Amino acid sequence: MLGTKFAPILIALICFQVSCDSFVDSTVLHRTLRKLKFRVTEISEIYPARLERYNALFLHDLNKAPTEPEVKEIQDFVSAGGTLIVAGDDRSLDGLFSVYGLKLRELPESQEFSHRIPDDPFFPQHPVDEIRVQTNFVLEYTGREVAVLYGTEDGATIVTLRQGEGRVFFIASAYLFHKNGLRYDAGNATLLYNLMSTLPRNARIGLAEKRYYTLETRPPNPFVALVFGTRGGLAAVYICIGVFVFLVLRGRRFGKPLDRQERSRRLSSEYVHAMTALYQKGNTRPEILRHIRDTFRADLGDRWRVNPNVDTSTFLEELARRGAIDADAELAHLVTDLEPSGDISEAQLLDLSKRVDAYREVANIGRAKLAVHRNF
Repeated sequence: MLGTKFAPILIALICFQVSCDSFVDSTVLHRTLRKLKFRVTEISEIYPARLERYNALFLHDLNKAPTEPEVKEIQDFVSAGGTLIVAGDDRSLDGLFSVYGLKLRELPESQEFSHRIPDDPFFPQHPVDEIRVQTNFVLEYTGREVAVLYGTEDGATIVTLRQGEGRVFFIASAYLFHKNGLRYDAGNATLLYNLMSTLPRNARIGLAEKRYYTLETRPPNPFVALVFGTRGGLAAVYICIGVFVFLVLRGRRFGKPLDRQERSRRLSSEYVHAMTALYQKGNTRPEILRHIRDTFRADLGDRWRVNPNVDTSTFLEELARRGAIDADAELAHLVTDLEPSGDISEAQLLDLSKRVDAYREVANIGRAKLAVHRNF
Protein backbone atom coordinates (compact mmCIF):
# COMPACT_ATOMS: atom_id res chain seq x y z
CA MET A 1 0.00 0.00 0.00
CA LEU A 2 1.07 3.58 -0.54
CA GLY A 3 2.91 5.03 2.46
CA THR A 4 0.94 7.67 4.34
CA LYS A 5 4.11 9.45 5.46
CA PHE A 6 4.75 10.81 2.00
CA ALA A 7 1.12 11.25 0.97
CA PRO A 8 1.20 15.07 0.72
CA ILE A 9 4.30 14.87 -1.47
CA LEU A 10 2.71 12.25 -3.71
CA ILE A 11 -0.51 14.22 -4.04
CA ALA A 12 1.48 17.34 -4.97
CA LEU A 13 3.38 15.20 -7.49
CA ILE A 14 0.10 14.17 -9.10
CA CYS A 15 -0.87 17.81 -9.57
CA PHE A 16 2.57 18.70 -10.96
CA GLN A 17 2.48 15.71 -13.31
CA VAL A 18 -0.85 16.85 -14.73
CA SER A 19 0.49 20.36 -15.29
CA CYS A 20 3.17 18.94 -17.62
CA ASP A 21 0.81 16.73 -19.63
CA SER A 22 0.85 18.70 -22.85
CA PHE A 23 4.41 17.53 -23.55
CA VAL A 24 3.67 13.78 -23.41
CA ASP A 25 1.54 11.54 -25.62
CA SER A 26 0.20 8.97 -23.11
CA THR A 27 -2.90 9.68 -21.02
CA VAL A 28 -2.80 11.62 -17.76
CA LEU A 29 -4.22 8.78 -15.71
CA HIS A 30 -1.71 6.29 -17.09
CA ARG A 31 1.28 8.50 -16.31
CA THR A 32 -0.02 9.40 -12.88
CA LEU A 33 -0.43 5.76 -11.86
CA ARG A 34 3.08 5.03 -13.04
CA LYS A 35 4.40 7.97 -11.03
CA LEU A 36 2.82 6.33 -7.99
CA LYS A 37 5.09 3.32 -8.69
CA PHE A 38 2.36 0.97 -9.92
CA ARG A 39 3.01 -1.42 -12.81
CA VAL A 40 0.43 -0.27 -15.32
CA THR A 41 -0.59 -2.13 -18.49
CA GLU A 42 -2.61 -0.02 -20.91
CA ILE A 43 -5.30 -2.33 -22.32
CA SER A 44 -5.69 -1.86 -26.07
CA GLU A 45 -6.14 -3.73 -29.34
CA ILE A 46 -2.47 -4.67 -29.26
CA TYR A 47 -2.42 -5.57 -25.55
CA PRO A 48 -5.83 -7.04 -24.65
CA ALA A 49 -6.80 -7.66 -21.04
CA ARG A 50 -5.26 -10.58 -19.13
CA LEU A 51 -6.99 -10.42 -15.77
CA GLU A 52 -4.91 -13.17 -14.18
CA ARG A 53 -1.91 -10.82 -14.33
CA TYR A 54 -3.51 -7.86 -12.55
CA ASN A 55 -4.20 -6.90 -8.96
CA ALA A 56 -6.65 -4.20 -10.07
CA LEU A 57 -8.69 -3.38 -13.17
CA PHE A 58 -9.33 0.32 -13.86
CA LEU A 59 -12.05 1.09 -16.44
CA HIS A 60 -12.11 4.80 -17.23
CA ASP A 61 -14.53 6.67 -19.50
CA LEU A 62 -15.61 3.63 -21.53
CA ASN A 63 -17.94 4.41 -24.44
CA LYS A 64 -18.80 0.77 -25.08
CA ALA A 65 -19.81 -1.72 -22.43
CA PRO A 66 -17.92 -5.01 -22.03
CA THR A 67 -19.74 -8.04 -23.43
CA GLU A 68 -21.57 -10.51 -21.20
CA PRO A 69 -18.67 -13.02 -21.18
CA GLU A 70 -16.25 -10.18 -20.36
CA VAL A 71 -18.48 -8.99 -17.50
CA LYS A 72 -18.58 -12.55 -16.13
CA GLU A 73 -14.77 -12.73 -16.25
CA ILE A 74 -14.54 -9.37 -14.46
CA GLN A 75 -16.90 -10.64 -11.72
CA ASP A 76 -14.76 -13.75 -11.26
CA PHE A 77 -11.66 -11.54 -11.09
CA VAL A 78 -13.17 -9.46 -8.27
CA SER A 79 -14.49 -12.51 -6.39
CA ALA A 80 -10.97 -13.97 -6.41
CA GLY A 81 -9.58 -10.89 -4.64
CA GLY A 82 -9.10 -8.29 -7.38
CA THR A 83 -10.06 -4.62 -7.20
CA LEU A 84 -12.34 -3.09 -9.83
CA ILE A 85 -12.57 0.68 -10.36
CA VAL A 86 -15.15 1.92 -12.87
CA ALA A 87 -15.29 5.66 -13.61
CA GLY A 88 -17.66 6.85 -16.32
CA ASP A 89 -21.08 8.33 -17.06
CA ASP A 90 -21.94 6.82 -20.45
CA ARG A 91 -25.27 5.01 -20.67
CA SER A 92 -23.55 2.16 -22.49
CA LEU A 93 -22.17 1.12 -19.08
CA ASP A 94 -25.63 0.12 -17.83
CA GLY A 95 -24.91 -3.55 -18.53
CA LEU A 96 -21.83 -3.48 -16.30
CA PHE A 97 -23.51 -1.47 -13.53
CA SER A 98 -26.62 -3.65 -13.50
CA VAL A 99 -24.78 -6.87 -12.58
CA TYR A 100 -23.90 -5.17 -9.29
CA GLY A 101 -27.43 -3.87 -8.68
CA LEU A 102 -26.69 -0.34 -9.88
CA LYS A 103 -27.87 1.88 -12.70
CA LEU A 104 -27.18 5.37 -14.01
CA ARG A 105 -29.91 7.98 -13.68
CA GLU A 106 -29.68 11.16 -15.72
CA LEU A 107 -30.12 14.47 -13.93
CA PRO A 108 -31.98 17.49 -15.32
CA GLU A 109 -28.81 19.57 -15.07
CA SER A 110 -25.10 18.97 -14.64
CA GLN A 111 -23.66 18.65 -11.16
CA GLU A 112 -20.34 20.44 -10.61
CA PHE A 113 -19.34 19.12 -7.18
CA SER A 114 -19.96 16.09 -5.04
CA HIS A 115 -19.67 15.91 -1.22
CA ARG A 116 -18.57 13.24 1.20
CA ILE A 117 -21.58 11.40 2.63
CA PRO A 118 -20.44 9.38 5.71
CA ASP A 119 -19.37 11.22 8.83
CA ASP A 120 -16.61 8.68 9.31
CA PRO A 121 -14.61 8.94 6.06
CA PHE A 122 -13.90 5.75 4.18
CA PHE A 123 -10.30 6.98 3.73
CA PRO A 124 -9.52 8.32 7.22
CA GLN A 125 -5.83 9.08 6.60
CA HIS A 126 -6.52 11.77 3.98
CA PRO A 127 -10.24 12.55 3.95
CA VAL A 128 -11.62 14.66 1.11
CA ASP A 129 -14.83 16.58 1.78
CA GLU A 130 -15.53 17.78 -1.75
CA ILE A 131 -14.59 16.62 -5.27
CA ARG A 132 -15.31 18.10 -8.68
CA VAL A 133 -17.28 15.59 -10.79
CA GLN A 134 -19.03 17.62 -13.55
CA THR A 135 -21.52 14.88 -14.35
CA ASN A 136 -25.11 14.61 -15.53
CA PHE A 137 -25.68 11.26 -13.83
CA VAL A 138 -25.98 9.72 -10.40
CA LEU A 139 -26.04 6.11 -9.27
CA GLU A 140 -29.14 4.32 -8.05
CA TYR A 141 -28.83 1.04 -6.16
CA THR A 142 -31.52 -1.51 -5.49
CA GLY A 143 -31.50 -4.80 -3.67
CA ARG A 144 -27.81 -4.69 -2.72
CA GLU A 145 -25.93 -3.26 0.20
CA VAL A 146 -23.47 -0.59 -0.92
CA ALA A 147 -21.50 2.11 0.84
CA VAL A 148 -22.11 5.60 -0.58
CA LEU A 149 -18.90 7.60 -0.38
CA TYR A 150 -19.83 10.77 -2.30
CA GLY A 151 -23.04 12.21 -3.63
CA THR A 152 -25.17 15.22 -4.38
CA GLU A 153 -28.65 16.20 -3.25
CA ASP A 154 -30.00 14.11 -6.14
CA GLY A 155 -28.10 10.87 -5.53
CA ALA A 156 -24.81 9.02 -5.14
CA THR A 157 -21.80 9.66 -7.37
CA ILE A 158 -19.28 7.22 -5.80
CA VAL A 159 -20.21 3.93 -4.15
CA THR A 160 -18.24 0.86 -3.11
CA LEU A 161 -19.17 -2.71 -2.26
CA ARG A 162 -17.58 -6.04 -1.53
CA GLN A 163 -17.81 -9.08 -3.79
CA GLY A 164 -16.18 -12.27 -2.64
CA GLU A 165 -12.60 -11.49 -1.68
CA GLY A 166 -12.42 -8.30 -3.74
CA ARG A 167 -13.82 -4.78 -3.79
CA VAL A 168 -15.53 -2.62 -6.42
CA PHE A 169 -15.64 1.18 -6.72
CA PHE A 170 -18.23 2.75 -9.05
CA ILE A 171 -17.86 6.43 -9.96
CA ALA A 172 -20.51 8.24 -12.02
CA SER A 173 -18.01 10.70 -13.47
CA ALA A 174 -15.44 10.46 -16.26
CA TYR A 175 -14.25 14.04 -15.69
CA LEU A 176 -12.93 13.21 -12.22
CA PHE A 177 -9.74 11.57 -13.57
CA HIS A 178 -9.39 13.53 -16.78
CA LYS A 179 -6.59 16.03 -17.25
CA ASN A 180 -8.63 19.07 -16.18
CA GLY A 181 -10.28 17.19 -13.35
CA LEU A 182 -6.94 16.39 -11.76
CA ARG A 183 -5.34 19.72 -12.61
CA TYR A 184 -7.89 22.17 -11.21
CA ASP A 185 -9.01 20.37 -8.07
CA ALA A 186 -6.62 19.02 -5.44
CA GLY A 187 -9.50 17.02 -3.96
CA ASN A 188 -9.67 14.90 -7.12
CA ALA A 189 -5.94 14.15 -6.95
CA THR A 190 -6.28 13.23 -3.26
CA LEU A 191 -9.21 10.92 -4.04
CA LEU A 192 -7.15 9.15 -6.69
CA TYR A 193 -4.37 8.72 -4.17
CA ASN A 194 -6.85 7.33 -1.61
CA LEU A 195 -8.22 4.81 -4.11
CA MET A 196 -4.73 3.63 -4.98
CA SER A 197 -3.82 3.32 -1.30
CA THR A 198 -6.16 0.31 -1.10
CA LEU A 199 -3.84 -1.64 -3.42
CA PRO A 200 -0.61 -3.48 -2.54
CA ARG A 201 2.66 -1.69 -3.13
CA ASN A 202 3.87 -2.06 -6.78
CA ALA A 203 0.54 -3.64 -7.68
CA ARG A 204 -0.20 -4.56 -11.30
CA ILE A 205 -3.01 -2.48 -12.79
CA GLY A 206 -4.81 -3.11 -16.04
CA LEU A 207 -5.99 0.29 -17.35
CA ALA A 208 -8.66 0.48 -20.07
CA GLU A 209 -9.69 3.91 -21.36
CA LYS A 210 -12.50 4.38 -23.90
CA ARG A 211 -12.58 0.66 -24.87
CA TYR A 212 -12.06 -2.63 -23.07
CA TYR A 213 -10.47 -5.37 -25.20
CA THR A 214 -9.92 -9.06 -24.62
CA LEU A 215 -8.45 -11.73 -26.87
CA GLU A 216 -11.95 -12.61 -28.05
CA THR A 217 -13.21 -9.09 -28.75
CA ARG A 218 -10.20 -7.24 -30.11
CA PRO A 219 -10.59 -6.45 -33.82
CA PRO A 220 -8.44 -8.44 -36.25
CA ASN A 221 -5.28 -6.86 -37.59
CA PRO A 222 -6.20 -5.38 -41.01
CA PHE A 223 -2.94 -6.49 -42.60
CA VAL A 224 -3.22 -10.05 -41.26
CA ALA A 225 -6.85 -10.21 -42.36
CA LEU A 226 -5.89 -9.02 -45.87
CA VAL A 227 -3.01 -11.47 -46.25
CA PHE A 228 -4.54 -14.59 -44.73
CA GLY A 229 -8.22 -13.88 -45.20
CA THR A 230 -8.31 -13.37 -48.97
CA ARG A 231 -7.38 -15.55 -51.92
CA GLY A 232 -5.08 -12.91 -53.33
CA GLY A 233 -3.26 -12.58 -50.02
CA LEU A 234 -2.75 -16.34 -49.70
CA ALA A 235 -1.52 -16.48 -53.29
CA ALA A 236 1.04 -13.80 -52.52
CA VAL A 237 2.20 -15.76 -49.46
CA TYR A 238 2.69 -18.93 -51.53
CA ILE A 239 4.57 -17.02 -54.22
CA CYS A 240 6.90 -15.49 -51.63
CA ILE A 241 7.55 -18.92 -50.10
CA GLY A 242 8.30 -20.38 -53.53
CA VAL A 243 10.70 -17.55 -54.41
CA PHE A 244 12.44 -17.93 -51.05
CA VAL A 245 12.94 -21.68 -51.50
CA PHE A 246 14.23 -21.11 -55.04
CA LEU A 247 16.77 -18.53 -53.87
CA VAL A 248 17.94 -20.76 -51.02
CA LEU A 249 18.42 -23.81 -53.23
CA ARG A 250 19.68 -21.97 -56.29
CA GLY A 251 22.95 -23.41 -57.54
CA ARG A 252 23.13 -26.02 -54.79
CA ARG A 253 24.89 -29.32 -55.60
CA PHE A 254 23.83 -32.50 -53.86
CA GLY A 255 26.04 -35.44 -52.98
CA LYS A 256 29.21 -36.05 -51.01
CA PRO A 257 31.24 -32.87 -50.52
CA LEU A 258 34.70 -32.89 -52.09
CA ASP A 259 37.92 -31.66 -50.56
CA ARG A 260 38.84 -28.50 -52.37
CA GLN A 261 42.54 -29.09 -51.96
CA GLU A 262 42.38 -32.66 -53.27
CA ARG A 263 40.53 -31.55 -56.41
CA SER A 264 43.53 -29.47 -57.41
CA ARG A 265 45.96 -32.44 -57.31
CA ARG A 266 46.76 -35.31 -59.69
CA LEU A 267 48.69 -38.50 -59.07
CA SER A 268 51.86 -39.00 -61.07
CA SER A 269 50.32 -42.11 -62.64
CA GLU A 270 47.34 -39.99 -63.81
CA TYR A 271 49.77 -37.51 -65.23
CA VAL A 272 51.60 -40.27 -67.09
CA HIS A 273 48.41 -41.55 -68.70
CA ALA A 274 47.30 -38.09 -69.75
CA MET A 275 50.62 -36.88 -71.07
CA THR A 276 51.38 -40.18 -72.81
CA ALA A 277 48.11 -40.00 -74.68
CA LEU A 278 48.75 -36.37 -75.57
CA TYR A 279 52.34 -36.79 -76.75
CA GLN A 280 52.24 -40.40 -77.96
CA LYS A 281 53.06 -39.52 -81.53
CA GLY A 282 55.94 -37.34 -80.43
CA ASN A 283 57.63 -40.04 -78.32
CA THR A 284 57.92 -37.68 -75.32
CA ARG A 285 58.14 -40.31 -72.56
CA PRO A 286 61.72 -39.25 -71.64
CA GLU A 287 60.47 -35.68 -71.09
CA ILE A 288 57.68 -36.99 -68.87
CA LEU A 289 60.20 -39.04 -66.89
CA ARG A 290 62.44 -36.01 -66.52
CA HIS A 291 59.49 -33.95 -65.28
CA ILE A 292 58.59 -36.59 -62.68
CA ARG A 293 62.23 -36.81 -61.57
CA ASP A 294 62.70 -33.02 -61.27
CA THR A 295 59.45 -32.58 -59.39
CA PHE A 296 60.22 -35.47 -57.05
CA ARG A 297 63.74 -34.22 -56.34
CA ALA A 298 62.43 -30.71 -55.70
CA ASP A 299 59.91 -32.07 -53.19
CA LEU A 300 62.63 -34.16 -51.49
CA GLY A 301 64.88 -31.11 -51.32
CA ASP A 302 62.11 -29.04 -49.72
CA ARG A 303 61.35 -31.83 -47.26
CA TRP A 304 64.92 -32.34 -46.00
CA ARG A 305 66.57 -29.00 -46.93
CA VAL A 306 68.81 -30.39 -49.69
CA ASN A 307 69.76 -28.73 -52.97
CA PRO A 308 68.00 -30.79 -55.70
CA ASN A 309 70.33 -29.55 -58.45
CA VAL A 310 73.47 -31.38 -57.28
CA ASP A 311 74.50 -34.66 -58.88
CA THR A 312 72.64 -37.81 -57.89
CA SER A 313 75.30 -39.36 -55.61
CA THR A 314 75.78 -36.10 -53.68
CA PHE A 315 72.02 -35.65 -53.49
CA LEU A 316 71.57 -39.13 -52.00
CA GLU A 317 74.42 -38.61 -49.53
CA GLU A 318 72.86 -35.34 -48.30
CA LEU A 319 69.47 -37.01 -47.95
CA ALA A 320 70.97 -39.85 -45.92
CA ARG A 321 72.90 -37.39 -43.74
CA ARG A 322 69.70 -35.43 -42.99
CA GLY A 323 67.76 -38.56 -42.04
CA ALA A 324 65.61 -39.09 -45.11
CA ILE A 325 63.36 -42.16 -44.97
CA ASP A 326 65.04 -44.91 -46.97
CA ALA A 327 63.94 -48.36 -45.83
CA ASP A 328 65.86 -51.10 -47.69
CA ALA A 329 67.54 -48.42 -49.85
CA GLU A 330 64.22 -47.89 -51.63
CA LEU A 331 64.74 -44.16 -52.01
CA ALA A 332 68.25 -44.55 -53.41
CA HIS A 333 67.05 -47.08 -56.01
CA LEU A 334 64.09 -44.87 -56.92
CA VAL A 335 66.15 -41.71 -57.43
CA THR A 336 68.66 -43.66 -59.52
CA ASP A 337 65.96 -45.29 -61.66
CA LEU A 338 64.45 -41.89 -62.40
CA GLU A 339 67.59 -40.80 -64.27
CA PRO A 340 66.86 -40.87 -68.05
CA SER A 341 68.72 -43.70 -69.77
CA GLY A 342 67.66 -44.07 -73.37
CA ASP A 343 64.20 -45.12 -74.42
CA ILE A 344 61.64 -46.05 -71.73
CA SER A 345 58.36 -47.88 -72.21
CA GLU A 346 55.01 -46.68 -70.99
CA ALA A 347 54.80 -49.63 -68.59
CA GLN A 348 58.16 -48.70 -67.05
CA LEU A 349 57.12 -45.06 -66.79
CA LEU A 350 53.87 -46.05 -65.09
CA ASP A 351 55.70 -48.32 -62.65
CA LEU A 352 58.13 -45.54 -61.70
CA SER A 353 55.26 -43.07 -61.17
CA LYS A 354 53.50 -45.52 -58.85
CA ARG A 355 56.70 -46.01 -56.86
CA VAL A 356 57.04 -42.21 -56.58
CA ASP A 357 53.42 -41.93 -55.33
CA ALA A 358 54.00 -44.73 -52.82
CA TYR A 359 57.07 -43.00 -51.40
CA ARG A 360 55.25 -39.71 -51.21
CA GLU A 361 52.62 -41.34 -49.02
CA VAL A 362 55.23 -42.95 -46.75
CA ALA A 363 57.30 -39.79 -46.35
CA ASN A 364 54.26 -37.44 -46.29
CA ILE A 365 55.52 -35.37 -49.21
CA GLY A 366 53.09 -33.16 -51.19
CA ARG A 367 51.89 -34.49 -54.49
CA ALA A 368 52.49 -32.78 -57.78
CA LYS A 369 50.07 -29.97 -58.47
CA LEU A 370 47.96 -29.70 -61.56
CA ALA A 371 49.67 -26.40 -62.32
CA VAL A 372 52.89 -28.18 -63.42
CA HIS A 373 51.09 -29.31 -66.55
CA ARG A 374 51.43 -25.81 -67.88
CA ASN A 375 55.21 -26.37 -68.26
CA PHE A 376 54.59 -28.80 -71.15
